[in-house]
Amino acid sequence: MPVLLVLSLTALLMRPALGAEAPDGPFRNGQCLSCHAGRSPELVAAWKRSAHARAAPKADCVACHGRTHDGAAVRARRDATCVACHEKRDRASVHSYATSKHAVIVKLEQDGWDSSQPLARGNYRAPGCAYCHMHAGEHDTGRGVSGWKPYASTDGEEFVRERTAAVCGACHAPRYVGEQLATGARMLELARMKIREARDVAARHHDALTEPERAEVARLLLGMERHARNVRIGVAHQSPDYQWWHGHPALDGDLLRVKGIVSERERRLALPR
Repeated sequence: MPVLLVLSLTALLMRPALGAEAPDGPFRNGQCLSCHAGRSPELVAAWKRSAHARAAPKADCVACHGRTHDGAAVRARRDATCVACHEKRDRASVHSYATSKHAVIVKLEQDGWDSSQPLARGNYRAPGCAYCHMHAGEHDTGRGVSGWKPYASTDGEEFVRERTAAVCGACHAPRYVGEQLATGARMLELARMKIREARDVAARHHDALTEPERAEVARLLLGMERHARNVRIGVAHQSPDYQWWHGHPALDGDLLRVKGIVSERERRLALPR
């Protein structure tokens, strides 16, 4: 019994306390996961559900926090960390955020901010990438971001609105948030209407078009999906450039070109032979 007691006490003394200073590193991602699975299992589980974990290559602990504990939180809170990866994968999303008022304030003032402070209202004048996408320490970065379905209302959109309202409402008044979400929903539905109209025109006149004309219409329809997505990320990031210049006017141009191809074919078919 005394031997067992001594061994038990020794084991307790050898195990690092939760409040003890963390080791310096460097670490590999597997080491981060194995340690934090016991200390903060909810964060590890959330990350494993996230788009970051499903990506190839994965956006893992090391990619966002670095290989050492020193400055790990600061690195993950800075826009530069997110942009370094997302600029290569999805330049439109990065650019739409960069042209928003939030991003402009962050860009101008972030060097004077204390990034060691938690991402919470009062610590930062404007939100960066991590403030919104990892709100309240959420590590499932895709949660609340719906997949873009250009031809119909998006499944799960109500959940997205509720989650977005909670994030935006941490800084903005509820009525203002509600107005912005309603405006965004109308803009997205207008984008879908333009795509549906173009697809309907193309389908009704498909047989009359020549092969080169069909190929051009198909190219324009594909471009409309991209421009409609620009509207969506413009709404999400509050970027006027992407709501309008890269969004709705671009969609209008695509729709007019589809109609123009069809009209020109109808005119030619109506000419006397």
